[in-house]
This record gives sequence, C-alpha cells and structure tokens, in this order.
Amino acid sequence: MKILTLQNNDLTPSGVIGEAIAEAGGVEDVRFPEHGDALPADAAGHDGLLVLGGRQHAADDVAHPYLPAELAVIRAFAAAGKPVLGICLGSQLLARALGGTVRRHHTPEVGFTAIEATAASEADPLLRGFVPLPRLMHWHYDTFDLPAGATLLATNAVCPNQAFTAGPGLYGLQFHLEVTAPIVEGWVDAFSDWTRDRFPEFFATYRDQLAEHAPASIRFAREVGRRWMELVRAARARGQRAA
Repeated sequence: MKILTLQNNDLTPSGVIGEAIAEAGGVEDVRFPEHGDALPADAAGHDGLLVLGGRQHAADDVAHPYLPAELAVIRAFAAAGKPVLGICLGSQLLARALGGTVRRHHTPEVGFTAIEATAASEADPLLRGFVPLPRLMHWHYDTFDLPAGATLLATNAVCPNQAFTAGPGLYGLQFHLEVTAPIVEGWVDAFSDWTRDRFPEFFATYRDQLAEHAPASIRFAREVGRRWMELVRAARARGQRAA
C-alpha cells in the first residue's frame, strides 16, 4: 500500500502515524509542497493520503500558493473513494477542500489538552471504544466549520471541532496525535520568544506534560493509525474488485 504524505513543515513529520503505516505494510511517498515538490494530478498510484500539520494559515493562498494544489489532491482522493487523514493543518485543509470555512480561532490551543469523544464516535471505525480519550497534543491558532454532511467525533469547550469524519475513510483531527517527545522538543526549540511569552505555562511545563501524557497519546496514535490503514486496505480491495 502506498500512502501519499504531504508534509507541510520540516518539523512536522508523520511520527507515530508513519510508524503505524509501516507496521501495516504501507510505504510513504513524502512530498514537501512548501519546498516546491510536485503533487500528483489525481489519486492514481496511491492508496491513501496523509496531510500533516504546519505553521501555515489554511486559508492564506497568497502567502502559501501551493495550498490550492493540496486542496485539489484532497478532493481527488475523496472523489476516488480513497482514505484521507488530515492532522492539525491537514484537518483544516480537509474541511476547506470539502466546503468548510477556515478562520483564526479566538483561543489558540498549545499543549496536551483534554478532549471528549461524541456519541457518534462510538459507531465510528476509527475512534470507537476510546472513552475517555487521552490528553492529546495541540499547537494551533486556527479552526474551521464542518463541511456539509460531516460528523463531529470529538470536541472540547475551547475549540468545538476537534475531530470529524466526512465519509468513509475521510478524517480530520485537529490534535497532533502523531507526536513523539523529540518532535515536541523540536517545536519548542524552533519557536520565537513571542510564542514563549504568550504561552509561558506550556514552555515551563512541557517536559512534565510529555512525561505524563505522551505514553497514552502514543498508544492511541498507534491504534488509530492501524485502524486507518485497515480502511486503506479495504478501499484498495474494493478498487481492485471494481477494476
């Protein structure tokens, strides 16, 4: 199984999700749109699409002129019935690609944050059985409206749209379930004094947060990644039968 991975920042690799893809027999085809990597015109040649996070504002095509190409790829995979998993910025791009509005949020979320599964998650193949959800890593300034027909799977009081599905295999997750401790350490080292001044509690406690919450987050991510790859495998089998 071949997964097209859109990595939107050098510091946001696929992490635990990438490990789950490999464990399931998948191979990632990693592209870096911000560095000028070409994106395919359609979903042929790939079995699933992983869209990762980044610092970009998901609605700013002027500053990030490659975003329309990412939206086109997302729509192509959705139209082909191939699974898409969007993480943080990737969830915002998935929502936008399918007709939702992306905007700056009134309250950024940074750090391991509590979220709650909705009742709809109990019937969902990706998130069923995860009650309560672990605290999961957030680092985002934006949010989005759900696309028409999407189902909300997780929420919290600060940012209601935490996870959604927009059809079989199509998932947007606002939180960074893919993180490992080295990934978070890389983010901490890279961000400016302005960010540190705005979120002093996180920067003072992030190592404690990692020690307390990363093990459960990683277990959760491995299982979510495994389940998503099952959806990729099933979609591939359907495509082969149809051919």
